[in-house]
Formats: sequence, structure tokens, C-alpha cells
Amino acid sequence: MGSFVDPPQSGSGQVNADDACVVNTAEAEFVEQPVDIILMLDNSGSMADELQAVEDNLNVNFASILAGSGVDYRVILLSRHRRDSRDGSEEASTSVCVTTPLSALDDCTAAPEPAFSERFFQYSTKLESADSFDVMLDTYLAPFDDEDQFDHAPNGWSEWLRPGAKKVFLELTDDNEDMTAAELTRQLTTMAPQHFGSDPANPTFVFHSIIGIAEKTPATDAYLPSEPIQTGICTGNGNQVENAGPTYQELSRLTGGLRFPLCEFDAYDVVFRTIAQDVVQTSTIACDFEIPPPPQGLQLDLANVAIQYDPGDGGTPLQFGQAPSASACQADAFYIANERLNLCPETCAGIRRDPRANVSVLFTCESQIITPR
Repeated sequence: MGSFVDPPQSGSGQVNADDACVVNTAEAEFVEQPVDIILMLDNSGSMADELQAVEDNLNVNFASILAGSGVDYRVILLSRHRRDSRDGSEEASTSVCVTTPLSALDDCTAAPEPAFSERFFQYSTKLESADSFDVMLDTYLAPFDDEDQFDHAPNGWSEWLRPGAKKVFLELTDDNEDMTAAELTRQLTTMAPQHFGSDPANPTFVFHSIIGIAEKTPATDAYLPSEPIQTGICTGNGNQVENAGPTYQELSRLTGGLRFPLCEFDAYDVVFRTIAQDVVQTSTIACDFEIPPPPQGLQLDLANVAIQYDPGDGGTPLQFGQAPSASACQADAFYIANERLNLCPETCAGIRRDPRANVSVLFTCESQIITPR
């Protein structure tokens, strides 16, 4: 964020808060926005304990928090479905079965296939340690190589995404991805800009990761987007992870996601609660603002209006310029429509990565007083 739209499209340029006749401040104003959560779970042979911990916490410490918040959420799971008891076979030990209330499945001891609900869908295919990006992209739209073993999504898992919903990814693996973070964002923003943004350098989705990163103190604390990529690996529960997942770390940092140590699977209750709370918070910050009434005797000059963003970390305030219409949107801009000021999609996504953001709308005024002749 930072630069203005071309000056002819934004009035006379920078608007000084001290000179503005009206300043509206919106600090974390909450609105309802749906969110689609794409959950990608590694099915490789070393992931049995972690996948059991996911099953133990997905309903109790994730979906329940989202439901209690009032957020309109949907979970789309990309991972192999577990059809019998976890100790029933080698395949079952590294597969995932989701029960009620999130899914419509009552029991997992004998579950031939997943059962969907209005909140839960599963594309059942095996994810290996280093190919989740490839599989996720390949199965987005038909035709594809990695087919859903139950043919529940013949057109790909993209049919479960909702227009206008915030997109959040959550990856869980003990290895690193072969594809680069830059290539993934390029492909997603090219393939579906309406869901993931149009600028690979500023995608509109959030990517959280539970990976082989070294534990903080306490061990369940998240690494924030502002913290650098870590090289140390986690060691809790005697785990032997391959690496710290640098590609996933890079993607989490780019998109404002959180990073957690995979090894602390006996404390996934804390991890999943934290991610759920982050989803709720960052999905509900307003990105449009009412145009206020002007002071008596004045009229607002809508050609000279600016939106000022004050970062929650105390960083330098930035002003966004005005685009002439929604179709002319770009990063660091807003437009006026339906008597409201609307942040452009990429600008909105950036603000929502900062839950402590303060947004001020600055107006200048013109006199309506008739000067006697």
C-alpha cells in the first residue's frame, strides 16, 4: 500500500487531516462477511498422530468458535477420507474423517464416504508431503489427474467456493512444498482472480500453516506475519520433521497468515482456537463507509476526499486515492458508489490483515453561503 491513484482521479491530491471539515474514524468496525476455509492435510505415513489431533479439535476448537461468532463459514477439506477405524489399516491411520456437527457423519468407525453439510465439503484425494499445491491446483477444475475417490465434485472443488467470501487456507504438513510461493500465487490469481485477487504480489487470501517450524515460548504461540522465516525445526513429542517448511512460511508471511509448530499436536486445541479467532477477526472488518452529513452551511467536496490508514503497529499513516469507478480499481485506492466510500478489493484485503487498523475518511468542504453583492 502507499501510492495514490493518478492525481486527476483523486481531486487535488493529499488531504490533510487537520484541514478536513469532516473526519470519520472506523476502528475495526464489524460487519458480516462469509469465509471459505480450504483445509489441506498431508496424508503421508508420518502424519498419523497429527491427523488424529486434527480430528479431535476440528469440531470442538475450530468449527464451534466460528459458529459461535456468527460468521457464515464453510470448510472445504482436501485430504483422503478415513473409511474405517484409525488402527484398521495403514491407509486409515493417515486419513481424516470428520463427524457431526461440522459434517453430516455420525460415526467414523465404519464410514464408507464423507457426508456433507451446509458447512462442510471434502475432496477426498491423497496429499503427499511436498505436492499439496500441485494437487490443490490440479483438482480446482476439471479435467484433472487427482480425482475425488467418491466423485463428489466432478467439476472440481471450486464448485464449493462462494462468490464474495473471504478465502482462508490452512496447511498441515511435516515437509516443504516443491512449488514456490510466488508460483502458487501467480497461478491462483491468474486462474480465479474473483476468489484470490488479481495481483500475485498482493493476493486477497490468507494462508495459515502448521508446519515443522521450531517452537516459541510458550510452544503453542504463533509466529506473526512480521516475524522472519525460521530455519529451526520443532522437536516436541519426539517428532522427526523434515524441515521448517520455508515455502509455507513465505506464503503465510505474504498473506498475513499465522505459523504454528506441527510437533505440538497434543496442544492443537490452542492452535485451532487461535486460528479460528483470527479467521473471525480478520473476516469482519468493514471496507465501506457512509458519507456523513456536512457541517451546517457547507457541502462536501467529493472530488477531494481521501481515506487514511493508520497501521495497528504504529507505522507511518498512508492515504488511499480515489478511483473513478469500481472497474478502475487498483491497489491503494477506493471508489464512491451507492452513496458510500468503498475500498478496492486489494486495498480491503490489506486492511483486513491488520486487525488493529484505524481507518479515517477525510473530507474537504465548500461553502454554501451566498456572498452579498
